[in-house]
Amino acid sequence: MRNLPINQNLNLLIFLTLIPLLTIGCPGGGGGGGGAAFALMGLGGGGGGDVPAPKLEVLYEGVSRESGSTLDIGSEPVNTADGKTGTITIKNSGTAAITLSGSPNIVTLSGTDASQFSVTQPATSSLAAGASAIFTINFKPTGVAGTRSATIKMNSSDPAVGSFQLNLTGEAGVGVFRLGVSVSATQISSNGSFAMGSVEEQSVGTPVTFTVRNTGSFVVNLDSPAVTSSNARFIVNQTSFTGSLAIGQSKTFTIGFSPLVSGAEESNIAILYDGAASFLYKVTATATVKPVPTISISHNSSSFTTGGSIPNFGVVWPPEVAGAKTVTITNSGTATMTGISISKLGTDPDQFTVSAFSAGTSLAPGASGTFTIQFVPTLHGEKNAIVRVQTANGSNGSASSSDLAVVGTGRTGVDVLVTWSATNEKAVNDTDGGYNVCYSKTSNFTAVPIANSIFCVAVPNVGGNTPTSKTISVPSYGTWYFKVYSYGKYNTTGGLPSTQVSVVVPQS
Repeated sequence: MRNLPINQNLNLLIFLTLIPLLTIGCPGGGGGGGGAAFALMGLGGGGGGDVPAPKLEVLYEGVSRESGSTLDIGSEPVNTADGKTGTITIKNSGTAAITLSGSPNIVTLSGTDASQFSVTQPATSSLAAGASAIFTINFKPTGVAGTRSATIKMNSSDPAVGSFQLNLTGEAGVGVFRLGVSVSATQISSNGSFAMGSVEEQSVGTPVTFTVRNTGSFVVNLDSPAVTSSNARFIVNQTSFTGSLAIGQSKTFTIGFSPLVSGAEESNIAILYDGAASFLYKVTATATVKPVPTISISHNSSSFTTGGSIPNFGVVWPPEVAGAKTVTITNSGTATMTGISISKLGTDPDQFTVSAFSAGTSLAPGASGTFTIQFVPTLHGEKNAIVRVQTANGSNGSASSSDLAVVGTGRTGVDVLVTWSATNEKAVNDTDGGYNVCYSKTSNFTAVPIANSIFCVAVPNVGGNTPTSKTISVPSYGTWYFKVYSYGKYNTTGGLPSTQVSVVVPQS
């Protein structure tokens, strides 16, 4: 026999192997005889695919459970308020929808201790491919300690597991004292902790309400006091948290956080009952820096926040006004500054004017405003006053007050030299006679003094000397007219005056 190539040998082997698979003869029955042939799908040119089918899968604590297996739900003391609950997931791991049949309940409960177990029902009786539903099992034993058992069943359209069964077991323990502590939906475990959030320093936060429920097997008698806190900044209000708690009963108390300084703080909380028992946990909170306003006062880039003397206004002719000095108030803090006021006091407050503060009575954080001080003398001489700046909270949240000392001088006069020609009618050694130097801001005046209008000064001859000049101090600036009259023993009216005009400016 001729040897074939290796690939031809392989093809022949496959062909010979497939022959008995492709055609299977079956003997006929009765008079019919004839064999039935089963074609192997998916080979050669024929074709098809897997038929979609549902597949029921049951999981507890993430582990898949087989029908007929035993599910141990664990231990629970007898006569507790809530019992012990576990969650079971029903999942369709197949490729077609699955139906969970059963009426009125999809999941049924039976067995020796069925009354000490309970189940909730799945929310739906139909699961699409890949979908799932849950139900819960609750174990709440009564009586004496020992093992409890029951059975749960469910029917489905899974052709492989039409009826699914789990055998339940649980251990009933002796009765216990037990409390459950929560804030809204958040449960706090024994020796656990609860974060109360943040509160501004030097303020009182909104109290947090803690609910205590008796989840144990016996009545709980609360101690007095029933709640203690290891940190005085965590303030417990337990007015209504007194007396006893029946099984399943709840009562509340509150804890408020009132920090003095910023930073994290904590407190150990103990709920005390029946003389010796306790439920312990910790509360934590953070005190944040309290936003406060901070005043800053300045003039010409110099600080006057704590007060001080504003530079001298100098000499000013009444009733002129000195140049205004601008004072700036800034809120360099982090909260609004309020109650801003500016007032005058001291020796001569009426000789100064203070404008209104440009920002009103408050300043936002980082904002500034200004006011001006002017010297407006109506009197001669040095004048002093205090400008006081006050706020309700400018000293980092507390009231502030700063005094600005101001000073200016009202000018009393300027010396003007008045000269004239000698017109004496007597001998040089005659002491009788002399001159009247009269002056006024009115050009046409006579030598008759009028208060605050016409002024006259006598310049007598002394020792026979005839004076020809006199220094006069005028009381205000402006144009002054001077007239000099000579007089004598026999001519007291005097002769014709000599005249002089002098202009005195405010800066003289």
